Amino acid sequence: MDLHGRDSSSASRSNALARGPGQNVQAYENTGVRNVSLQTSPVPGSRLALLSLAFAWFALSVQAAPNGASHLQRSVQLMKEGDLPAAAAEAKLALADPASKPVAYALLGSIRLQEKQPEEGARLLEQAIDANPNLVGARLNLAQAYATLGQPDRAEALYRTALELAPDNETARLALARLEVAKGHHQQALDLVKPFEARLRASPDGLPLLATAFAGVGERAAARSLVADWRARRDMPQAWTLKFALALARGGLNGAAIQVLEQVKEDRQASFEIAFNLAGFYLRERELPKAAENYELALSFNDQSVPALRMAARLAEEQGELEKALSFLIRAKLEAPQDPDVLYAFGTVCLRLDLMEDGAKALEQARELRPADKLTRYWLGIARSAGGDYDAALSLYQALLEEEPENAQLHYAVGSVHYLKVAFGDAARHFQESLRLNPDQLMSPYYLAMIAQKQGRNAEAIVSFQAVLEGHPDHPPSIEGLALSLFREKRYEEARRQFERALELSPDSASATYQLGQLLARMGRRAEAKQRLEVARNLREEEERQLVRTLLNPH
Repeated sequence: MDLHGRDSSSASRSNALARGPGQNVQAYENTGVRNVSLQTSPVPGSRLALLSLAFAWFALSVQAAPNGASHLQRSVQLMKEGDLPAAAAEAKLALADPASKPVAYALLGSIRLQEKQPEEGARLLEQAIDANPNLVGARLNLAQAYATLGQPDRAEALYRTALELAPDNETARLALARLEVAKGHHQQALDLVKPFEARLRASPDGLPLLATAFAGVGERAAARSLVADWRARRDMPQAWTLKFALALARGGLNGAAIQVLEQVKEDRQASFEIAFNLAGFYLRERELPKAAENYELALSFNDQSVPALRMAARLAEEQGELEKALSFLIRAKLEAPQDPDVLYAFGTVCLRLDLMEDGAKALEQARELRPADKLTRYWLGIARSAGGDYDAALSLYQALLEEEPENAQLHYAVGSVHYLKVAFGDAARHFQESLRLNPDQLMSPYYLAMIAQKQGRNAEAIVSFQAVLEGHPDHPPSIEGLALSLFREKRYEEARRQFERALELSPDSASATYQLGQLLARMGRRAEAKQRLEVARNLREEEERQLVRTLLNPH
């Protein structure tokens, strides 16, 4: 398994490594948050929905069982009223009449299903069918029992038999259509429901089914047209609205899904689930401010939701609001102190805010909880280097490199730590290997030029810096490095122009400001030199705090 193959949560985080050292990676890809997750409240199931549809069938069957008719009629009525024990008692009395026995078994089976006794319900329904194979309603309810018991193949066989017995039975058609959709057989599903499509367009459970099937056969316009049907019945339960919106989004109609959930908000019916999913839809569209707004709205309904807190933090981090991201992660950490993803995100944001001790502690906890996670170990190496414990950082990176010897980012990281230790030979070897594995990078060639400069090989360094700048003409550190080597080669005017160019791009560079001051003094421009050197003193402390992170996480 490589650095970008652990699971969905590490896939986004690993892009920092996978894209290679020195590439511009957005903060979104380094947050450690799982891919966009969509949440819904439990949707009203169809497990027992067929029971009410069977009542009419039971009533008709009573006419064929005159001796037990009164007991069956009372049983059906009591079921409608919700008095299941009394309904069961009446159905048992009907068992005494051989003519009413099949229907009585079917009623008892349906009652047991409503009482959440699917095994007993299935047994009774099987007896009903054995006594009378033509009982379509019993087959439909038995299919539901099998589905509840996790036997979908047996359920499907019953639905198909029921449809053979009653080709116009909408319940059987709808159940089979749902099974076809689950298998990805979208055209078959549409063929099954075509006779009563208009009624499905007006039903809560029909809209998600049609949306999935239409999108599945590429009829996106037809799927999109369902939004108008949804608008026509504003009494749709919110859970089914969410199911409909999710079906649209999964079918590639993310904009239509947004339209539906925004309408719910406009109707002042927002909830945690509505806001959370709407945020996810906006995130897919890369509309980050709206995504952030809706995650925060979700938190107004449930301020303890760790997924919402993590997603809000992720977006704040991506938009450069690190303090805000940290505030969300602090809350997430209080709710889930042992969640390795929360600890990872908290630790990396702390490092970016110079809270090195807190960041290292959180990353160490995350590693203890998930010792094999490569991204956690990688960032813990950054924390150790930031604390000056270069040997601990090397140990972490070298262990990772043993697992992935062809990983350019890890060679870069090892080279960076050697560079900090002033072990330039080892550093150069790893930078060169990183460059071999990933020629389209910036930082390894930059530090190879820096090593040449530090070893006094300024003519070689000038050529190397110029080569870097051919591909990255606005890279301030390379411009500054070139300027310093030119300065040391006494090419003063060229050096001055390069220092000034570096400061145009990075005005707060203490080193460029200081070196320009030194150069101006050498050129006899002492007043300007004094001014530059004073500014450099004020900038140096902040720049030193940034050095380690720039080396080890050059994104």
